[in-house]
Parts: sequence; C-alpha cells; structure tokens
Amino acid sequence: MAATTNHELKKVLREHELKATSQRIALLKLLNSTNEHFDAEEIYFELHKQQKNVSRATVYRSLEALVDQQLVSKLDFGDGRMRYERSREDDEHHDHLICEQCGKVIEFFNLEMEAQQLSVCEDHDFIPSTHTMYIFGICAECQALEPVGK
Repeated sequence: MAATTNHELKKVLREHELKATSQRIALLKLLNSTNEHFDAEEIYFELHKQQKNVSRATVYRSLEALVDQQLVSKLDFGDGRMRYERSREDDEHHDHLICEQCGKVIEFFNLEMEAQQLSVCEDHDFIPSTHTMYIFGICAECQALEPVGK
C-alpha cells in the first residue's frame, strides 16, 4: 500500500469498506513508516508515545479489520506473539530471517528461491496463491556475542 497522507489513507479505508477513523489512519501510518514487525501491544504503546488517543481494544479490533481487508499482514514467528506489517504489493514480496536469541527480523528477497518454489509447484501441478517463508536461526550480532557451537 503506497498511501501515506491522511487523505490517501481515508480513501484506501473507504475503498475497503472500512470506516476511516483517526485511530485506523494512525495505525496504518505507523506500519507504513517502518519495516518493523510490531505486535499489538507494541503498536498500542507506540501510538500512545505519538500522543494518539487509542485503546487496546481499538488497536486489536482495528488490526483484525485491516488484516481481513488485506491492508495489513499478520505474521506468526512461532513465539506466541502475532506480528503485523503493512501489506505489500505483489512486486514487493519478501521473506523473513528470524533470530531465535534476540528476536531480530531481517526481511529478504531472493529471486532464485522464488523461482525454485515456482518450479516445485509446477512439478506437482500446483497453482500457488501465496506463500510465506520464515527461516529461524541466529543473527550475526548474536553469533558475535556467543559463537554458535562453542
């Protein structure tokens, strides 16, 4: 979603049959302004830091409505906390490396991996609609602090 101004975000929300509330606009602006992967509580606290008047319940309800309309993506990194990021255009697809020690998330795109996935689908006469790849491991910073295997 390329919309960034209040006017553009209101238009996007209305196009998706959602009320264009100030809370939803603030939430979308937050997610559009970063590559961070926030959980609902982090979004709630970040909005409060920005002096936005929003309740926890509103954050949770708004996130679910935005996910339902595919304006926000919901990610499960396997730690019991759902994360959220702005939905990307088809040509902005990416996957995630997730550090099991510090929780750092690195977004990446690899054309060869994408081609291999399509090849596997073709081999099995399978038509993909979407996919998500998470690779779990240890990031370079955590390896430097405590070398793996030592």
